Amino acid sequence: MSVQNLMDQAEIRTKGKEVFTVIDANGEIRDDVKVITPLMQEKADKKREIETYSNKAENHFIFTEKDGVKFDELFQLTNKQLGYFLVLQTYIDYHNMLRIKDAKLPMKNVEIRKALRIKTNSTFKKLMREFEELGLIHYAEVELFGKSYVGVFINDKYCFKKGLYGDNKNRKINTTVKVFIDTLQDIYSQDKVSASDVGLIYKAMEFVHYDTNVLAQNPSERDEALVHPLNMDEFADAVGISRQKIHVKLSSLNYPCKYKGQELELKVFARVKVGKQTFLKLNPFVAWRKQGYPPVEEYGVFIFEYNMRNKKL
Repeated sequence: MSVQNLMDQAEIRTKGKEVFTVIDANGEIRDDVKVITPLMQEKADKKREIETYSNKAENHFIFTEKDGVKFDELFQLTNKQLGYFLVLQTYIDYHNMLRIKDAKLPMKNVEIRKALRIKTNSTFKKLMREFEELGLIHYAEVELFGKSYVGVFINDKYCFKKGLYGDNKNRKINTTVKVFIDTLQDIYSQDKVSASDVGLIYKAMEFVHYDTNVLAQNPSERDEALVHPLNMDEFADAVGISRQKIHVKLSSLNYPCKYKGQELELKVFARVKVGKQTFLKLNPFVAWRKQGYPPVEEYGVFIFEYNMRNKKL
C-alpha cells in the first residue's frame, strides 16, 4: 500500500491543543508527517501578517512631488543644492517641520548641518539663506511643552507626510513619488556619496514609470506597450551630465541594506538591457509611485545583480 493510501486511512490522535500523534492504517506511528490544523494555519498567517506589517511600518516615507525639479524655484538649483534639499525633506514631520526621528523638539541648526554633512558653518548658512529666499523653507516659532522654539519648515508645495491627523491627510498623491526615508538617509551616509549624487536621484524621480520604476519619457503611461524608456544617453542629457560621466556616477551609487539578515550593497539604479539598448530602473526602495510597498518582483533584479556582482549565481 502506498504512503498516500496509508495516510488517507490514518488516525490522528490529539495530545493537548496542538500536539498530535499520527497513526497510519498499519497501526504505526508516523513521525515523518506534519499536521497543520486550521487553528495552526490561522496562527501562522496572523504571525506573518504581524511581521509584514511591522517591517513595512518601520519603512517610513515622505511624498515628494514627482515633477518638483521642473518648478521654477528648483530649476534654478544645482544638482548639489537639489541633493541637499531632498535630504532635508526626509526629516519633516506631519507639519513639515524638520525634526529628527523620535525627537520631540525641532532640529537645531547644528543638527541640520550634520544631517547635510556640510563642514563649514558659513556654507551652511549661505545654503539655508538661499533656500529661504526661494521660498523652499521658512522659519516659525512653535510652542512645545510650555516653551517657545524656532522650527525650520519645508514648503509643502514640494513634499509632505500623509497621516491621520496631519495637515496633509487629505492631500492627493497622484502626482507624487514616495521616498523611503531610511533608504535615502543610508545612501547619503556613505562617504563616497555626495549631495550632487542625491540630486541626480531627485532628478530621476521625474521619469519613474508608475508600474515598473523604469525611467521613461512618458512615466505615467499605463499601457506598457506604449512606454518609451530612457536609454543611458537620453537620461544623461535629461539630467545635464555628460554621457561619459553618467556611467561612473551610476556605478558608484549603492544602497547599503539588510536583506534576510545579510548585509548587502544594492544598486540605486539597475541597468536593464533589451537588445542593444540599456535602460535604467530606480530601486523601488528608494522611491515608489504605487500604493503600498514594492513587491519582491520589483526589487528582485537588484538582488540578482548583487549576487552576480559578488559571484553568488
